[in-house]
Amino acid sequence: MAVDAPHLPFSTVKLFAPAFAFAALLASGPRPCVRAQLLTKAIEVRSLSVAQAQQGLDAQLRGTVIFFEPTAVFVQDDTSTTFFRPKALGALRLGDEIEVKGRTQPGLFQPGIGPAEHRILGHGPLPEPISASYDDLESARFHYQRVAVEGVVRSLAPFEEGRSLLRLALGSRVMDVRIDAPPDRERTFVDSRVRVRGLAAGFINDRRQLVQPYVRVQDWTEIAILDTALAPAAVPLVSAAGLFAFRLSGHGERRVRVEGVVTAAFPRGVAFIRQGRSAFGVKLGEPATLQPGDRVELLGFPAMDRFSASVVDAELLRRDPGPPPAPVEVGEPDGLMGLHDGNLVAVTAILTDAFRTDGGIALVLQGKARTIQARIPDLPVVPAVGSRVRVTGACLVESNELTTGFSTRPTVVSLRARNAEDVAVLQSPPWWTARRLGAVLAMLAGVTLLAGLWIAALRRQVSRQTAALRRRIESEATLEERQRIAREFHDTLEQELAGVSLRLDALATRSLDEKGRSLIAASRNLVTRIQTETRDLISDLRDPTETAGDLATALAAVAARQSADSGVEVRFEPAANIPPLAAATVHDLRMIAREAVTNAIKHGRATHVTIALETRATQLAMTIVDNGCGFDAATALQGKRGHFGCAGIRERSRKIGAQIAWRSVLQKGATVEVALPLRGHERPQADEADVAGGVSSPRIDASAV
Repeated sequence: MAVDAPHLPFSTVKLFAPAFAFAALLASGPRPCVRAQLLTKAIEVRSLSVAQAQQGLDAQLRGTVIFFEPTAVFVQDDTSTTFFRPKALGALRLGDEIEVKGRTQPGLFQPGIGPAEHRILGHGPLPEPISASYDDLESARFHYQRVAVEGVVRSLAPFEEGRSLLRLALGSRVMDVRIDAPPDRERTFVDSRVRVRGLAAGFINDRRQLVQPYVRVQDWTEIAILDTALAPAAVPLVSAAGLFAFRLSGHGERRVRVEGVVTAAFPRGVAFIRQGRSAFGVKLGEPATLQPGDRVELLGFPAMDRFSASVVDAELLRRDPGPPPAPVEVGEPDGLMGLHDGNLVAVTAILTDAFRTDGGIALVLQGKARTIQARIPDLPVVPAVGSRVRVTGACLVESNELTTGFSTRPTVVSLRARNAEDVAVLQSPPWWTARRLGAVLAMLAGVTLLAGLWIAALRRQVSRQTAALRRRIESEATLEERQRIAREFHDTLEQELAGVSLRLDALATRSLDEKGRSLIAASRNLVTRIQTETRDLISDLRDPTETAGDLATALAAVAARQSADSGVEVRFEPAANIPPLAAATVHDLRMIAREAVTNAIKHGRATHVTIALETRATQLAMTIVDNGCGFDAATALQGKRGHFGCAGIRERSRKIGAQIAWRSVLQKGATVEVALPLRGHERPQADEADVAGGVSSPRIDASAV
């Protein structure tokens, strides 16, 4: 069950709050029915986990109102503080003692009570606040509790409608105090030490984490001035070199008075002041119109920037116009040092890059050993990369590093130019920039590559044309040689055979004995056969189908001639899409087909022969089928004395790389099948002048004689 602490002074409650929280956690351990527990103390609600608070535990407690707004009321009892969501706010006042009934919920940061009913029991004084530091508020240990903080007021300004924002310095940290009332103009708060009593609160992210603490105050009665600010004239005057310099008495938390000449002014109250050889930055609390050259007197709070001291939350006391100051000539970016921080300088460097940012144009300046960035609010014409430029602007040390001993030195330095007139082009970049040189080299590489590809293509074309020309010359020479041999055969051998035949005919008219007549008849038959073979050979030599690579036409001619000479039906069945073949291949296939048909007619006594072509995936099949008497393949193919037909067919097949097969059954005909692989036998594709090429030298088939 929950621990019911006795009524104790709040200071005692603060001391024993961890013990109360531990007891409440023990009491809220797992039980069979969670809703049976009634939470009656604020510490019990405050100690719940997110998962426990999401269960909607019943809560009924009494306490004093320490802060309220339309969506939440914060109540403190003798154990701690919690909040609830009022169903109706009513006429609540600070100090009202109320009773709340509702159910728990997680809240944005810590548990509380959801929509609840409340009733006012009475009214009394507010409980004493807990004294807290900035670290206490940042750790969230006193979140949503009544606290008291002391510090020096940095600024006071209206915030939203009917509210005020007071910025309070707690040592080196500055915190917001939000007051639900308009600014109090009766009292002087800036630079005064005050004591603020209010509700510890803060900004919460979506991970239930405290991002930044602040204090909520209901009205001005919760703020008391402990030490009034000095009059402006009484504020000590400090030199620029004396800001955060060593003093025997140390540095105070109050304002100082500074003087100097404005070197640069930017929006949102940012300016840079020069005093002799020293310079510093200024952040005005209320923006004022400043121009370079104005001699000003300011009140503000010293603050250490990233590398050197500056003056923040400054107030302008006096401004006297004057001539714009000249920048300090630094030369190369390598000459920028920590002493230049906040001063107006001029740098000469090579522009290596330029790009647009949210704040304007950024220029990258290259020195011998250091690269810096210069930011310009607006630059109508950006200098070309590679230009030598002179940039004037306020020097800003962005970061620093520790060195040996006790000193630091700047590492990243930038310039903040005032306007486009602070950028001057001293020398335009040479035409031969690295980028252009790279582009030219890339172009030359592309041209070289294209030229190489064109030369390679030209060489292939020349090789093809050369091969085509060589084939054409060889074809023409071969054709001419074939025709010459045909003429010689016709004019010599055939004429001589004709003469022999005439003499034999003349001799046959004379009276001879039986033996003489038989000898003359045999001689005449031999001469006639030789004449027939000679005519066939001459016809073969003059056959144009071989030179054209047209196998179908050549085989059709074989079928027609054999049919006409023998009287046997020889039929040719061509195949579709027969590729053009080399002339030598056509010649050998034609001779194989003619020999096979001759054998079928002469030895097989066939009456019907079919020559068929068939194209397969990678082969061309030529089949010669007859209906003759057939033969015994085991013995007939071994060859006989004086018969060389089958041997010639094998030799021709072996020469062109074809597979030859004989299949025969006695009295059922025979089949000769030649399977030619197409790869390597296609007729080369050449120009029109190559049509007559590719024919091998003539051959005389010994088997046909």
